[in-house]
This record gives sequence, structure tokens and C-alpha cells, in this order.
Amino acid sequence: MPEDLLACAHCGSLNTYLKIWVQGFLPTVNAERQVHVCRDCGQEGMLLRFSSEEERQRFADEARTGTTVDPPKPTTDAIPILPLDAVPLLEVRGVDAIPIYRTKVVDVKWNDRRLERGDYRVDVTAYWDAVGGSRYNAGRIYVLDLAGINHGKPNFEDLRPITKRTTALLDLGVRGPEDVMDGYMLDVESVVVGTKTLRLLDQFREIREISEGIVPCLDVADGVVWSELSKEDRDLRVVAAALRKLGFESLAVMDLRRLGTFAGPDPDLLAQLAGWDVELYLGGGVREEDAAGLRERGIAHALVDPFTPVIRSLLPTKRESVPADALPVARPTKDVRGTPAPG
Repeated sequence: MPEDLLACAHCGSLNTYLKIWVQGFLPTVNAERQVHVCRDCGQEGMLLRFSSEEERQRFADEARTGTTVDPPKPTTDAIPILPLDAVPLLEVRGVDAIPIYRTKVVDVKWNDRRLERGDYRVDVTAYWDAVGGSRYNAGRIYVLDLAGINHGKPNFEDLRPITKRTTALLDLGVRGPEDVMDGYMLDVESVVVGTKTLRLLDQFREIREISEGIVPCLDVADGVVWSELSKEDRDLRVVAAALRKLGFESLAVMDLRRLGTFAGPDPDLLAQLAGWDVELYLGGGVREEDAAGLRERGIAHALVDPFTPVIRSLLPTKRESVPADALPVARPTKDVRGTPAPG
């Protein structure tokens, strides 16, 4: 699959460079905002990702002429995925240089048996304004809490204001019945229980005794993904049949390898899902335009990748203002050689 094109969020130019900030004795990169400078228009801000040169050129033409075409509204079956993570104020080469954290909507990829955040991140309010506004009009969201999924430490403080705004399905990395109770304390529609954080299939039986409203999620990457120490069956059809036998009428399937790629659903996976007599949610590479086709295949709900081209077109491109005390200040220097002698 070809790599995405990264271009200026103001004019669509590819002629950009990463802005370097000098703070103290160590030159560092302002990675929290991923600030780039465009050599063509002179503007600063985060770069936009484009899946093709045609898409980038269309954006550049709209920026140059000032005419825009509203993106198509997704169907009500399209549910945007919001991956949340605590991002350090300053990050240098993967190291938290300033360990002050703010929760952001981030892009994610599946790597080394875990969900990793990428370089792209946006304030939660800005992202919700984009997907919850009248132009996108999402009725529900699907939240991935990376702190809970990867470390077993859900970020309840930042999850609560998000789940109060809208109807949410929440994957907070359930590892046992107590995590389900914690999830419902956030007033969500459903707690999503993913196989990636469970060791045993029988844990679904225990969890269902607490709440029949949970949505089991079959996380797949070359078969069903269970927690690292699990020896459960990885055959998708076998696991799905066992869950249906337990009485679950709704199932989610998340293709972890395609999550965040905007590549569309995997045809081989769609073939495996044919004929399932349950209410299905499908995520991983899914775009807004895929929702109608999935519905024709009997898949009721499309879990849309974060930062699809449609969503990116609705996000603000203007860079956040930077406090004055965060900017490098020019300081007078003293010539240590002294004053030259007259003559």
C-alpha cells in the first residue's frame, strides 16, 4: 500500500519542513503540535495526510481558488472511532521531555501486539466539533482508551466529559467484570469488551452475568487476538459461534492491521462475516463511503477510521496560539574578548 502524502494544511504544498524550537541548552522539536512551516505560503501548523496525489491536488486547488465542496455526510450507520491518549507537552524522539500530559484524539496503528499512537493528534473538543457538527452529524462515537487498553489504567477523568456529550461505545481495555462496572459509571451506551485484553473465552460468560448490554469485540490480526498469555482458539468463526451460544446478539469485529489505513474493509474478512445472524459492527480501514456497502452485506454499523479524509477536511487548520513565555527570547550576549584598544 502506498504511503500517505503529508502536505501543508493551508495550501496543500509538499514543500514543508519541521519547525525547530530552541529551549534552554537543548534544541528540541515541538512534537506536541507537530508544527511544520510551509515554504510556499509561509504558514505554520500540523500537516494533513492525503491518501493520493489526486486528493492532495484537489485540496490545493480549493485552497487556491477559495471554493470548497462540502464532503458527503455519512449515513447514520457510520460511527467514528476516537482513539484517546495522554500526550506529553513535549516529546523528543519518543521520550517524554516535559511529563505534563493532555488527552488528545490520536491516530493509531497496530504494532508489536499493541495499539500505538502516531504523530497526528488533535484536541478532543476540536475533533468532536468536526464529527458532532452539522456537516458530519455523528450520532454515536466509538472510543478507544489507549491508556486502559495498553496499561490497564483508563483515563476516567478525561473520559467522563466526552461520554456526557454524546452516545458512546467505550473500549477501555476490559480485563474483568469490575472494569465493566467502571465503564458503565461513565454513562455510556455500551461497554465494548475486546478479546485483545482477555485471556479466556469464559470471561465473556462472567461479564455477561453483570450486564447483557456489553458488546464483545473480536479483535483480529491473522486470527482472533487474545492477551499475550492466552491459549484460546484464534479461529474467527469458532469464537463468534461460541459468543452467539452464550447469548450475545451484537458483536463487533476490529481488523487491527487495517485500523487507521483508510484502505477499506478486507475482502477476505467480509467473506468470513457473511451470514452471521447478529447485529454486527465492523472497524479497521473503514471509510464513510463503505457504510452503505457494508449494510447491504448485513453489517449494520461501520466503525469509521480516525482522521479519514472527510473528517480531516472538517478539522481546523489554524495553528493554536502559543503562549509568549513559551517562545525563545533573544538575549544580549557579552563579547568575552573585551573592548579593543584604541588605534
